[in-house]
Amino acid sequence: MLKRRFSQHLIKDKNIIKKIVHITAIGEDDTIIEIGAGQGDLTEYLAQKARSVYAIEIDKSFHKNLHALEKRHKNLIVLYQDVLKIPFESVCKGQKCKVIGNIPYNITGQILFKIFQERQCISHAYFTLQKEVAQRITSPPNKRSYGALSAITQLLSTVRILFYLKPSVFIPPPNVESAFLAVEFKKEAERFPDGLIQFITICFRNKRKFMTYTLNKHFGRERTEDLYNYMGFAHTIRAENIDPRIFLDMYQYMEKQ
Repeated sequence: MLKRRFSQHLIKDKNIIKKIVHITAIGEDDTIIEIGAGQGDLTEYLAQKARSVYAIEIDKSFHKNLHALEKRHKNLIVLYQDVLKIPFESVCKGQKCKVIGNIPYNITGQILFKIFQERQCISHAYFTLQKEVAQRITSPPNKRSYGALSAITQLLSTVRILFYLKPSVFIPPPNVESAFLAVEFKKEAERFPDGLIQFITICFRNKRKFMTYTLNKHFGRERTEDLYNYMGFAHTIRAENIDPRIFLDMYQYMEKQ
């Protein structure tokens, strides 16, 4: 019995599962962290391809299915924990991991920010999530859909929507269409300070207002004026008008003040 509080929608279409494994090019050198193993439909295919798979599942009612998979695949370990409380470094053990999952729609943002913060041990992440969220993440500047999540993801990674999924491939069918998203972290992103993520988030607060409104409140009028003069910004600029890379320049200037 699926539990509403876990926002569970399992992919049952075998063709979609095979497509996911093929398009992600999972291979025998890969260490995989799977978020939301469910009944293990994707888990089994991953275990057949990867060197090792750590399948995270918070719902222990799936234990029977997952335990049977563990017995068949010695490279599979199931962790019955909350993914948000597991340090990925403790799983990857100094290696670069790939993260994959049909992630619960109600904690999509939290999971994305978790992989941002733990990007040092992650090379790629592949997620099934709401189509609308995927389109916001990949949105270019100067669109209403462009926000903090868009800027942060695009600054730290190369991000692409690989394909879309109809509600009918899930059990139970969600009320929205979904998308399969690929995130490949840029090597330079490892050197970006974590404060950069918080800075971009601050810039997008009150995003319908001019950005000076938020920056004045957070940094003070004088520091904000200095930043605008340095960047050559008009006072009417909004965060949604700014290219992801420019936020790095802004942050580095503010850190020097």
